[in-house]
Amino acid sequence: MALNIEKFDATKPYPRHKNAYSTGGVHLKEEEGSTVNTRDIVLNLVKTMGAKLKEGKILDLLKVSRPALISYPRTYLECVAGDVLYTKLLDKAAACEDPLERMKYVVAFTMAGLHRNAVEMGNNGPLNPILGETFSAEKSDGTKLYCEQISHHPPVSAYLLIHPQGEYKLYGTGEVAARLTGLNTIHGQRIGQTVIEFKNGDKIVAANPEMKIEGIMMGDRTLNHIKSFTITDKTNQLTAEITFNYEEVGTLSKITTGFKNFFKPVPLVTKPFSDTFSVVIYKGDNYKELNETGKNGLSRGSGSWLSFIEIDGEVYWRVGDSVEGETWTQNDIAKLVSDSTNRLDSKYIKEKNYDQAQKEKDALENLQRHDAKLRKENVRAEVIQQETQKVEENVQPEAENAQ
Repeated sequence: MALNIEKFDATKPYPRHKNAYSTGGVHLKEEEGSTVNTRDIVLNLVKTMGAKLKEGKILDLLKVSRPALISYPRTYLECVAGDVLYTKLLDKAAACEDPLERMKYVVAFTMAGLHRNAVEMGNNGPLNPILGETFSAEKSDGTKLYCEQISHHPPVSAYLLIHPQGEYKLYGTGEVAARLTGLNTIHGQRIGQTVIEFKNGDKIVAANPEMKIEGIMMGDRTLNHIKSFTITDKTNQLTAEITFNYEEVGTLSKITTGFKNFFKPVPLVTKPFSDTFSVVIYKGDNYKELNETGKNGLSRGSGSWLSFIEIDGEVYWRVGDSVEGETWTQNDIAKLVSDSTNRLDSKYIKEKNYDQAQKEKDALENLQRHDAKLRKENVRAEVIQQETQKVEENVQPEAENAQ
């Protein structure tokens, strides 16, 4: 049975997150009381990149240094803690003997964490960790989380979550990718997979959904998850496919429609929120093939990552569910010097001392560039040494034969 057992009622309006936008997705608002206008800052940033943007040279936003003024005092490593906050759902999954029921809890765990970072950070983006930076945290029940930045370019983070009694462990790597797909839109994803390995050896592998932020330059700024992704239990040949109800609508089309509706109201057509989704759990790994043969899966569900999740008529998660006792904390004695929370730029951003934060951020980035240069030079020197050694080894036998 589901956590906080509740039968799904299709006629009941389930509460939505307070940051949900009117048509769906997270409304990325300015921090309340903030005097910082992120849109103006982004506009100036785009202007400085104008020529290169026109040539299509700058699309990867991870190669562009974001000003401290529009950065959130948290790194991508710390964001992992938000993604995996609802570990009570994994505890329930570990207690299931039925692989199908266990998969339902894993789906709920994955979907429940999608909103945490977006609603907290709003219009600001996280800081980029430097190579070798770490982050560790734990919960009151003993669940531990360890993260480390293991690559500079591309930026890759590794993470490991361990259940206190060893019922499961969660691990994986993620390469953060964010690209401009137009002057008003950012397309992003954490490239990689997350593995949940249970005590009996069964493994469930979850991909990461794609994300889209609209309203960068004009219009309301929103974040949505798009397309579809899968969660797979190869041991028991189970696959869950989650499909988002996001519908592509261009910014110009949105503005034009709003302009027309202002002067000539049109009948309201009820559309699903863009943050809603459908889920089907089926046997095997080819859903298209199953559909063509009329086999529609073992379980079906629906919901919203900003409201609730139901599968087979049971509600597995609601946005208002308490996470008391599940918050991540840090043991200052065990915290490494390399921990993200020790960063001075993050400290000064929290204090809204943006000038000093920018200086500290620049210093870290310059140090990382310097170290990257040294690594390249060292690799180049090693290659030259190896090639020289090969030549010397070949020349020596020839000289001996000549004698």
